[in-house]
Amino acid sequence: MPDDPQITTGPTPSPGFPYMTVLATLLTLFLFLGLGLVAYRSPNYLGDGTTEPKADPVIKLNEVKARNQAVLDGKDPNVKMSVGEATSQLLTAAEQSKDDANKQGRLPFPVEPKPKDEKDKDKDKDKK
Repeated sequence: MPDDPQITTGPTPSPGFPYMTVLATLLTLFLFLGLGLVAYRSPNYLGDGTTEPKADPVIKLNEVKARNQAVLDGKDPNVKMSVGEATSQLLTAAEQSKDDANKQGRLPFPVEPKPKDEKDKDKDKDKK
């Protein structure tokens, strides 16, 4: 079948330069830049709003430091005790729990689960 005119064995001709693609790309680029320029230069249609005066950072820092110190001193209403009281209470608990196994003592947390009574163990066996 070498005489068939539809079969070509030579290189296919390459398409020309994509003028339409380049033109569409450049048009899109300049349209985007133009719209960006219009949006940049247009006034704010949403309104300026009311801007609250900004607090002085030094004053704000001093307020935060005062609140933190109140928490550490136990003067804040949400705090049960001051740091000094809590530290002394923990050290006292650790001193009282010293033994051969725990040379430094044990702190009162985490709380260990209480052992079950014999009656509770029997009820658990009956359920199984």
